[in-house]
Amino acid sequence: MDDPFLYLLLTVLTGIATIPFGLFPLKKKKDIFDPIYWASAFFLLLFVVRAIFDLTLGSAFLSPPFDERTAHAFILAVLYLIPSLVCFFIAYYSTLGDCIARTLPALPVKWRSERVTLLLPVLIGVGLLSQFLLIQYLGGLSNFLDDKQRTLTEPGQGFLAAGVSLVPLAFGVALTRCLVDKTGRIVTYLVLLPLVLVLGLISGSKAAFLGPFLAILVSVHYLRKRVSFGVIVLFALLAVLVFPMFNLYRQVGTIDRTLETIDQFPGSFYGDDLPPEEVAAMLVRSALSRFLGIDSLTYIIRDTPEIMDFQYGRTVIGAVLAWVPRQIWADKPVGFAQLFGETYLGHIFYGTGTAAAPTLLGEAYLNWHIGGMVALALLCGVLVRCSYAYLIEQQFGQPAVFLYSCLFLHLFTFWERSIDGIVVATLMLLFQAAVVILLVGGPSVPKRSSFPEVIQLYRASKAPRDNQ
Repeated sequence: MDDPFLYLLLTVLTGIATIPFGLFPLKKKKDIFDPIYWASAFFLLLFVVRAIFDLTLGSAFLSPPFDERTAHAFILAVLYLIPSLVCFFIAYYSTLGDCIARTLPALPVKWRSERVTLLLPVLIGVGLLSQFLLIQYLGGLSNFLDDKQRTLTEPGQGFLAAGVSLVPLAFGVALTRCLVDKTGRIVTYLVLLPLVLVLGLISGSKAAFLGPFLAILVSVHYLRKRVSFGVIVLFALLAVLVFPMFNLYRQVGTIDRTLETIDQFPGSFYGDDLPPEEVAAMLVRSALSRFLGIDSLTYIIRDTPEIMDFQYGRTVIGAVLAWVPRQIWADKPVGFAQLFGETYLGHIFYGTGTAAAPTLLGEAYLNWHIGGMVALALLCGVLVRCSYAYLIEQQFGQPAVFLYSCLFLHLFTFWERSIDGIVVATLMLLFQAAVVILLVGGPSVPKRSSFPEVIQLYRASKAPRDNQ
């Protein structure tokens, strides 16, 4: 599509999205894990890099040449993203998030190590029991491992999956204790880390597998030593390698066939019948197949209200209904991500039960047009800033860093989530983490303490152990 106006819009959108990176050298306190950088980078990936990919190589969802309606919707999608992103930045850099953070209750400075030792086996036990029950619910171990197309989308997993997530929470507590108190290294690195990686691997979820690595980076960065940009690049490369493997596992259906296919990769990639440029194209397609940002938004703008009327908030009802177990309400409506996949992307997902990412801004448009996109972007900016200000700038300490490491993935991947999905996942995580902090947290940070005072109190709290 050779429309100069579209490429002008993409250039403007790119320039706005890179503003936080331009401001980085000017900041006195430089923090590479400030979520604004990650949210901006992920936005660029979903809506700029993916747009260029669609316009050049093309995907199963959007490929050139575009018909007139699709081209018009694509241009509108890029146009509407500009004020939405501007509002997100305005909200993030405003003082509103900081003000809200100051009203929140104080957190403990550190863990009570003896209580952590007692709680970890409980969290691990409940998590493994939940995993066992989840496997049985999905038809046994063979079905769970070899039918990922079904097990990833089968309704009724919510509360069992929440139970399984207690194991990564246990790892987060043990990790933050280990980094500061230097206790429990064997349990943390030789028991819990392999356990959470295995659970993430067999789940078929890329986020569940990569989450522990990201939690390690965040926790080490704040509690031990600053993580360099090079380490972040290595993590990104790991993600690029992991994505195709998990996508393959989901598509071929069994672990055995996945391993066989991976074993054939070298011959497939570098054989005489596959030129290097095609190998590069295949790798790019595989890496970007996970991200449907601009695609989903384009479909919603193009096909609303023809396929689905404007919802005016009805899609958000799923965030309330999700708390009712499907075992109690068998006919409970499916979440909006699955509904979106079977309606707007029905030519690909109809009848599969597969949930597709509508994007937060796409769902906002479906509810309240451009006004919904702008309003939701403002809200997200305030909430993301509030989370960072509360947990890192105002509270700090082991529990705060633990909670931040758990939330961090949500603080930038929210762009591609459905509203009910991100709300339910975040509230469940906050509830579980709050219970853990109440059970094993130590003394709290005094109210209205400045950041230097928080650091001084935090260091004082661990000084006796360091002097032993």
